[in-house]
Amino acid sequence: MSIAWGSLGLVAIVSFAAAIVVTALVSFGIVGLAARAPRADGPEPALSPGAGTAVAAVCLTVAVLIVLYGLYLIVA
Repeated sequence: MSIAWGSLGLVAIVSFAAAIVVTALVSFGIVGLAARAPRADGPEPALSPGAGTAVAAVCLTVAVLIVLYGLYLIVA
């Protein structure tokens, strides 16, 4: 039995990068959704409610597509 260390390393790097990307996308999506909430005190949000919703929709959609593609690769 032999282990293809190069392939194992590549899988580890890609899975680590995918985890970071999906986490960042979900975080940006939550920040975009938070822009919709009115603030009682403090500064104005950096995004308008419409822009926040658009950012959230794009980020969360891309995160879901990445996860579904990963599941497709596992099942296929």
